[in-house]
Amino acid sequence: MAKNDFSSLPDPDTYDVYWQAWIDAYNNEEAEKVKEKYKETIDELKEQYSEEEYTEEELIENFYEQPYKTIMTPFGILPLTEQSLASNHFKLWVGHCNFKLLENHIQIIENCKGVESIDILTPYRFRLGIGMMFEDRDIMNGVKKALIDSISN
Repeated sequence: MAKNDFSSLPDPDTYDVYWQAWIDAYNNEEAEKVKEKYKETIDELKEQYSEEEYTEEELIENFYEQPYKTIMTPFGILPLTEQSLASNHFKLWVGHCNFKLLENHIQIIENCKGVESIDILTPYRFRLGIGMMFEDRDIMNGVKKALIDSISN
């Protein structure tokens, strides 16, 4: 789609839901850069102190502390690891609506087959978690149809 190509946007006179893959804000390349820098530093230290018999654990303990990205949660500070990223455990999508989401829409979405979770982000946007055993497009089309049918009636 060209930068200023608005032909794919919905007609404002019809209700619609557009989908966007949810991007995990904590799963970024910065963590990979830090890990790479850490490995380079350890390799440099091994070369520098190769005459002396240091184990990798001693090098880590004495010269460089491995950085950990953390997040504050209701359960306290937790490290962000690959296992703690929601994007590695759920198929998450963001639905963008051109109609205001009401409280009854939450129930409508939850009742759709394959929906694991629903979070209302704004009056026009929601995050949808889809079960691993379901096809994303089938569930998203079902949610879209259910929402539009509820408004049209």
